[in-house]
Amino acid sequence: MKNLLTAIILGIALAGVSMAQAPSKNMAGRAGKVRVAVVEFTPGPNASGMIPEAKRQLQASIAFSLTQSERFEVADVRNTRAASQADLAALNGGPTAAAVRVGKEMRAGFVLTGIVVEYNTKGSASVKYRLIEVSSGKVKYSGEYSHQTTDAMRSGSAAEMQTKVMKPLIGKLADSMVAAF
Repeated sequence: MKNLLTAIILGIALAGVSMAQAPSKNMAGRAGKVRVAVVEFTPGPNASGMIPEAKRQLQASIAFSLTQSERFEVADVRNTRAASQADLAALNGGPTAAAVRVGKEMRAGFVLTGIVVEYNTKGSASVKYRLIEVSSGKVKYSGEYSHQTTDAMRSGSAAEMQTKVMKPLIGKLADSMVAAF
């Protein structure tokens, strides 16, 4: 009887460990949410005024917007940043292999990558993005969003750019992703 009970407990424990470690077939997050890793976007030649804090804020704000939609489970941006820093140029503009690697490491079904095409502290910005499916390595969605503020830019600071330009742009990007899923 003691051996039977031990075997049952051991079987349950092993099954639990196996299920916890095995990636799901579609890398779905909790409660059927789509699990996505958001990579730090790379500034292009017309975004030279974008300081490192603004890049990190863009990544975190996109992740937050997707999380707020309740359709996505977003990998922690600190972990995603650590996994992607060495390959940012390849992730954001090259073939999808680097994004697939990061997606697998983050146990995500999709990786959102992008380039900041324009970042003008006078009040305009533009980003191109790609949503890459980890299981196939294919770009599922891509697009470009721009925003130009109609409010006067007083300082052109990163905080002002975030509030008046980047937040509405991020809203457009997040809304399009929510609509796609």
